[in-house]
Amino acid sequence: MGATACGKQADTEENDTSYVAAYFAVPDAVTGISRLLIKDDTAYICCIEENGASYLASMAADGGDFQKQPIEVDDSVSLLDFAFDSTGNIWTICTDHAGSYRLNKFDESGKAVQSVALTEILEPSAISGAVRNLFLSIDAEGNICIAEKSGSTSAYLFDSSGQFLFSLHNEGNLLTTITTAEGQIGVCVGRMDYNLLTVDMKSRDWNKDTINLGTTAGLYGGTDSNFYRFDSSSLYRYSAGVQEGKHVFNWSDMGLGTSDIHLGELSDGRLMVLAASPDQTGTFSYEMAVLSQGEDERTVLSMVSLSAGPGVVQAVSDFNKTNSKYKVELTEYFPYEQNVSDEEWNNAVINLNTRIISGDMPDILDMSDLSVPVYHKKGLLEDLYPYMEKDPDIHMDDYFENVFQAISIDGKLPYITDGAGISTMLADADIISGSTGWTLPNLEEVLNTYGADSISNLSGAFFLKVMLRADDSFVDWTSGKCSFDSPAFIKLLELAGEIQNKSQNSAGEELSDTYAAAYQAVLSIYHITQYRDYYHGNLEVLGLPGGSGGYQALIPEVRIGISSASQKKEGAWEFVRTLLSEEHQKSCTMLPIHKGAFETVMQAAIDGKSTWKWLYEKGKATKEDAELTKMLLSSADYVANGNQILENLVLAEAQEYFSGASSAQEAAEKMQNRVTLYINEQM
Repeated sequence: MGATACGKQADTEENDTSYVAAYFAVPDAVTGISRLLIKDDTAYICCIEENGASYLASMAADGGDFQKQPIEVDDSVSLLDFAFDSTGNIWTICTDHAGSYRLNKFDESGKAVQSVALTEILEPSAISGAVRNLFLSIDAEGNICIAEKSGSTSAYLFDSSGQFLFSLHNEGNLLTTITTAEGQIGVCVGRMDYNLLTVDMKSRDWNKDTINLGTTAGLYGGTDSNFYRFDSSSLYRYSAGVQEGKHVFNWSDMGLGTSDIHLGELSDGRLMVLAASPDQTGTFSYEMAVLSQGEDERTVLSMVSLSAGPGVVQAVSDFNKTNSKYKVELTEYFPYEQNVSDEEWNNAVINLNTRIISGDMPDILDMSDLSVPVYHKKGLLEDLYPYMEKDPDIHMDDYFENVFQAISIDGKLPYITDGAGISTMLADADIISGSTGWTLPNLEEVLNTYGADSISNLSGAFFLKVMLRADDSFVDWTSGKCSFDSPAFIKLLELAGEIQNKSQNSAGEELSDTYAAAYQAVLSIYHITQYRDYYHGNLEVLGLPGGSGGYQALIPEVRIGISSASQKKEGAWEFVRTLLSEEHQKSCTMLPIHKGAFETVMQAAIDGKSTWKWLYEKGKATKEDAELTKMLLSSADYVANGNQILENLVLAEAQEYFSGASSAQEAAEKMQNRVTLYINEQM
């Protein structure tokens, strides 16, 4: 399957090079990869299986034959990482059941020739019993670097004989280590933004010159190019001595998986990429792709996203891999993991709206970060109900139909999602015993009785944001009016202020022993399982406080719509419909809205095989948890509609009230004025 690689991020230059991909299967037994390296135009891979077995394997660039390498390793030993030295020897980091760590050397035939004990060299681990996160790279002179990821970064340097020399430290979090085409050891560290550090072996220190990489999801050594960087949506190549990378292609253009990505460059410029496709049933499915220059003659469907989440990128990748007639070209303003200022975000929205006004409308729109009511009112989005009704493979009975009803505006379906979370509140059933509903007065009563810090995951500002998204009564996009100066909103603001001023916890903190209730975005069955245990089986779902009782609000995982101005609506639907397939929805992150996929995901959690099981130390959910999760998803009749610009306007004035700089009335009046101006600009 071919794919044209044009620079499709809003701030990158066009790249005229085109690539096509040949795909090769990796055995299903492989459930984890720690490293891919190229040697003699063959990919060598450090593989892990579900049963804990680890080994080195190879795959040829032409044919993809998967072969285990015969290196002498005891069954009780786990391979963590590996590297080649300039003479072809294989060095590995290994650990055993006793928790010891060793640097082992094997010759080209796989015979063990040397072993260096590491346990006394490595600094003591902060987490007792956990397998240490160690990375290995070797420079052109044979010097060896072992780096550890442990919140910060520790690097241990050895000479070519395995003799320990010195260690270095950096406060940044370690992403990976590489060997550049120049033969230098590179250590990638940072938080949101990453830097590439190199080691000066003579001065035994980090080199003064660092390369600022920005948003980075993966880094790989090169052969012709010095190294490659992946930012979660695009690949960039870096030549030796330069600070800026050149855009190679959009990841989704090539139909590549977006999880656990590894890449190597062949001597002729081709790229070997090993990537996994996600699946909620607990295992990665890996595939190798060999990318070479070529042409793609499929019809192009244009798609725009402010910041495409992993689910969007994966959906586009899957479509581009399998569809023989159409290819989606995704344009992003910002990589998903990039830290973006409010000003940058606002400017991007203005830029996109200006393009649309001028007639530059894409075929497909990712509405995840855009105002659906505004785009709907302007007639920019197709009603997708007729497409579903005419599609012979789509039957409404297969889905939780209430999801479509919640998304609908004026009886029309502006976008499709594949999965959803539930915005709700939960409590010990005894807390609300005797209550006839869950309203703002009920919430206030709980706060007065148990204290303003008695609700987990809820600061005042966060509570206000949740209610803004889930309650559309304060903004009427049809009439273009808002009511932030109304008594109802002022009461809501005062309640948020009470929570903000007295609460000592904020969203995202772990549960303590004192919470009467909790806010939770239920993205997985394990969120229910957690709270069932926390409340000792006495769990009550409250919902969000509403005027006539509690209600659940859907959080769509993706929001993909078709432009009403598109000339390729048939092709656009070909892509959008893939989000509704049962097979695709098993791979979405949140709760599938396809009933069959939902049941499969629930059973995986009951069996303890879900990718979400890290949330719950016991690993397995119960059938009762599955039934309650199903009830939440099937009963939600509202959808959370976010509008970042509007939220920022409201929260800015709310902070003035929280700090005591203004009264609730004054803050509400300022909100009313600022939001009214914003709405008028959008209309």
